[in-house]
Amino acid sequence: MKYHLAFTAPINPPSATTKLTRAHVWEGLKLKARDPLRYVPAIAKCEVVSETADGMTRIVEFKPGKGPPGKVTEVITYAGNCRLSTSFTPLSLFQIDHGSFISNIISDGKSESDLFLTFAFTWNFPDIQEETSEAAEKIQQVTQMAEASTTTTVNEIGDLVQKGVIKG
Repeated sequence: MKYHLAFTAPINPPSATTKLTRAHVWEGLKLKARDPLRYVPAIAKCEVVSETADGMTRIVEFKPGKGPPGKVTEVITYAGNCRLSTSFTPLSLFQIDHGSFISNIISDGKSESDLFLTFAFTWNFPDIQEETSEAAEKIQQVTQMAEASTTTTVNEIGDLVQKGVIKG
């Protein structure tokens, strides 16, 4: 089963105590790429194995039932200061590439502080048949995860700006 999903969260909602800039969010997304545990509750471990100015490769392990089992290699590409693209492959003798992709996109609204963060997902679940109860359960799981991770990322970046970890 292949499933496409996107979730968008406002970066500076009226309730925000700290107004974030595009530069703040970009730095926060790069921090998230290096250390995703504080942003993505489903991830249990992360090790960056290589990093360049254009991106990185990391190995993550998800909590049981929250993602692919075992170690997953994620190749992250920085595309300007507007998005991060992630493709990941499970490390397994039987399945080298399962073809899932995640994009983190910063988009503009009508004013300078009117910004949005979208996480767009292409999930590939080769062992799940479409239109089954297992597929419905997986869709519900990844939909909840998409909303939670997008909102948590915006909130965490705001906290890091407020604490002075992210400057700008």
